Amino acid sequence: MSGRSAEQSAGDGLGLDRREVRLSPHNPDWVTLGARECAAVTALLGPLAVAVVHVGSTAVPGLEAKPILDIAAAVRDQVPIDDVVTRLCANGSYAYDGDRRDDGGLLFVGGEGAFRTVHVHVVGQGSRAWEDYLRFHALLRDDPDARDAYQTAKRQLARTFARDRPGYTKAKGIVVEELLGSDDHSPPPHPE
Repeated sequence: MSGRSAEQSAGDGLGLDRREVRLSPHNPDWVTLGARECAAVTALLGPLAVAVVHVGSTAVPGLEAKPILDIAAAVRDQVPIDDVVTRLCANGSYAYDGDRRDDGGLLFVGGEGAFRTVHVHVVGQGSRAWEDYLRFHALLRDDPDARDAYQTAKRQLARTFARDRPGYTKAKGIVVEELLGSDDHSPPPHPE
């Protein structure tokens, strides 16, 4: 999936310039592509991976999304960052984009230059970030009211921050925290 050009991504609708914020109607192919990307990440991480899940809006049928697959990967706690970077960047599979700490773990991107098709967020299996990825994914999938509220907020934020991805991401993070704070669901015992 990573390393694809804009022309190669046109058929599945994936890809967005890293500075741009644009929502696209849900494409049913994204779920299949997310599963393939999860398999690729699992293979690259090998024994470091505990679980890999397609999360975010592209994983939720019917939900508009920035056309970028978000993959969350849990690795064993205390795995050296260098080991994760070496495995995921092997053969140009992904590019390391830094440590987002509690805001999402290690970030790896797939795509060409500023054109991104995949974000892989690597976090420790015992981290709050991993739990939040699973809880939010379950909330969007299982609670129509939360999904609608999130959709409405994202549309407004996309208009407000159309050329300000960091601003959009920060404002959306507040919405996610609010929705998780009102969530009565427990995280699923195992990712799908």
